[in-house]
Amino acid sequence: MKTTIQLGLGQKWTSPPLAGAEVGEVREIITLGAGRVAFRVEGQSLAPTHVSEAAFRAWIRETEARLTKDAIPPAQLSPGLELGRRIRLLREMAGLSQQQLAEKVGISRSAVAFWETGRSGHVGKHLGSLAQVLGVEPEVLLTGMAYKAIQETLTPDENTMLTLYRQLDPLIKLQAQKWIERRVRHHTTSEAQGEKTRAQSKIA
Repeated sequence: MKTTIQLGLGQKWTSPPLAGAEVGEVREIITLGAGRVAFRVEGQSLAPTHVSEAAFRAWIRETEARLTKDAIPPAQLSPGLELGRRIRLLREMAGLSQQQLAEKVGISRSAVAFWETGRSGHVGKHLGSLAQVLGVEPEVLLTGMAYKAIQETLTPDENTMLTLYRQLDPLIKLQAQKWIERRVRHHTTSEAQGEKTRAQSKIA
């Protein structure tokens, strides 16, 4: 019985080296969704290759490729860091320097460097131009994924939030993500301070 191979954003799959080669082919998944995978081959600065998820899984089985880097846990990256990583990755695949990307979008090189280190700043108003230059849809640049129908159990309030979120344009989605991230950080900090105060009260 075949086991289903779980694919994820950021994964790297390495195939065994062919005869006469020192290393095998390393494929890193860049975008994933709607039954499609976009990946880049390590060591090449070409445009990403797009195949079906089934074709990517078939390559893994046929070459006996091994997972050498797991998917990036979404919870470990802020929206700004994720977006910055995608901008850098797509820029490199397009064979552009930070200066070249900046000139095509009509911004400064320092702004590109600023974004790529996770400080999103005013990236929102340039999202459309960035996506066009990098050859992707704004939604893919923002989320790393195309929409994919999935079965999910949601509470009524979660369903309402998701429905409203999907009606927003990419810029407002980014702002909403950052606002939620700030609220979660504030809540976590407040909880930690509360625990510390309670502990000190018990000692006193």
